[in-house]
Amino acid sequence: MKDIPLLSVIVPVYNVEAYLARCVDSILSQTYRNLEVILVDDGAKDSSGAICDAYLEKDPRVRVIHKENGGLSSARNAGIDMATGEYITFVDSDDWIEPDAYESMLQLALDLDVKLVCGGRYDVDGKTGEKKLGLCPVKTERISSEEMVGRIFTWDHCDSSACDKMFHRSLLEHWRFPEGKIVEDVPVMYRIILGTDWVAMCGQPVYNYYHRHGSITTAAVSDKTFHFLEHTETIYPYILEHHPAIAEQAQYLRIRALAYSALSIEVAGKTAREQYGDIYRRCCRELLGHAGFVLKSPLFGKKERLTDLLLGLQLYPFMRRVYHVFR
Repeated sequence: MKDIPLLSVIVPVYNVEAYLARCVDSILSQTYRNLEVILVDDGAKDSSGAICDAYLEKDPRVRVIHKENGGLSSARNAGIDMATGEYITFVDSDDWIEPDAYESMLQLALDLDVKLVCGGRYDVDGKTGEKKLGLCPVKTERISSEEMVGRIFTWDHCDSSACDKMFHRSLLEHWRFPEGKIVEDVPVMYRIILGTDWVAMCGQPVYNYYHRHGSITTAAVSDKTFHFLEHTETIYPYILEHHPAIAEQAQYLRIRALAYSALSIEVAGKTAREQYGDIYRRCCRELLGHAGFVLKSPLFGKKERLTDLLLGLQLYPFMRRVYHVFR
């Protein structure tokens, strides 16, 4: 590698004492050594903060922030503000990375002259430990940023996650993650990507995503369930106006958010249907307005198409009951 740029690795930390060492060790043992590892203790109530301080004493590349609890976005933003590296990346503290992840991604950034690299990931089951290939680019290539955004909108071997990507710090200069929200990557990632012309897709898994039961991504329906819906409300109009070449992919993303929200309410039971009835009916009405697109677009699978149409017509609950009677 001709240049040896400093890479800032930001790790938000909150009540993960059982997983933190695995995460941090995977970073410090990287084949790429020119790192600063920023551990952001987001007001942890267990021994996570002490573990961070122990790493600070052991390795001069480690920096630690202790702050009041503000959530994942707040911790990431604090890390960005402290970062001094030319490149920045993120690791969630219950996940870990492959040994050559950063060497491979940085080399690709330099070879292909890009400011953003997207790698693949493994999905690891938190109960069984089973490790499977998850979203991963089919091959290593240089593509336009617009094409990449189209792919993340349709989960085409990549998505909006910040954790399997590496950013030149200039891309994050004017962006921070929305605080107090979950699915926080969705409303900012596409704008960050569109801040450059070209990106690199790394056709190998570099990240291990640990599906921990009881984490914020597996919680029961609540107000936070609809943050995805909120995030996507402005994406389709923005893309339609500024990047019409990928308007269909943006419309597909909006429909997935509508269907996800409606289905979450439907399967959660009577109490959720009563509490979030207005949101359910609004999602169904908007889905009906997209019916023509759902019917004709090749982006939809048969099951998606049927579910979305039944939800739009508000027939899904009835058909679901009929199915269970005659199965």
